[in-house]
Amino acid sequence: MVYIFFVLLMFVFSYGQPLKIAASANIQYPLKEIVEEFKKIYRIDIITVVSSSGKLTAQIERGAPYDIFLSANMKYPDYLYNKGLTAKKPVVYAEGILVLWSMKNIPLKEKGISILKERYIKKISIPNPKNAPYGLEAIRALKNSGLYRQVRNKLVYGESVMQSTQYIYKKLVDAGFTSKSVVLSPRLKNKGVWVEVDKRLYNPIKQGVVIIRKNPYAEKFLKFLFSEKAQKILKKYGYRIYEQVKRKNNQY
Repeated sequence: MVYIFFVLLMFVFSYGQPLKIAASANIQYPLKEIVEEFKKIYRIDIITVVSSSGKLTAQIERGAPYDIFLSANMKYPDYLYNKGLTAKKPVVYAEGILVLWSMKNIPLKEKGISILKERYIKKISIPNPKNAPYGLEAIRALKNSGLYRQVRNKLVYGESVMQSTQYIYKKLVDAGFTSKSVVLSPRLKNKGVWVEVDKRLYNPIKQGVVIIRKNPYAEKFLKFLFSEKAQKILKKYGYRIYEQVKRKNNQY
């Protein structure tokens, strides 16, 4: 009886805890749908914390009790793995797309990213490249397009994709960089005007996922993330999904 009680106690301890997910800001909208689908199978509590990948990495280094980390790139998960702060090796789960978006009446579709050099464009929001991979690649795109020197004094930095998006949505800036998943979200779809940034101007945004702590539901969530259902949700939000990335890079 004592043995059975101990086993039951361990079961409650292991399976009764909520799953804690740390997620980069760009993935928040599809993640909400993925979590809802996951909870239909496993009726557990899930706590999601959304911020920039760099900020979340710093929190994990300081001991934040996250079970799984969805980053906007592979740099931060690899960093944590190399420091021995993860339970498993990180993997790429999707590839993100960088877009330029505006809520103002400007000819963005016609001019594309080159519109940023126009005099009537006074402020441009961008996720902080120190913490947000989308911001880092936006800077790269500006430099590779030869626009950076002309627009650098117009740049307004947000802590993450989420904050950069708020600046654009509230018209605090004339245009700004964000992820395609944001402009395709139910709340923001068909609002304003946006264009994809030429993929030749920036490095592929390979989004990584890694299990931080040994939680049985973290393993199940990781497996579900690569399921047809979850990948279909990611594709709906404009991500290049795992199979597309795999075929492109031929490395999995």
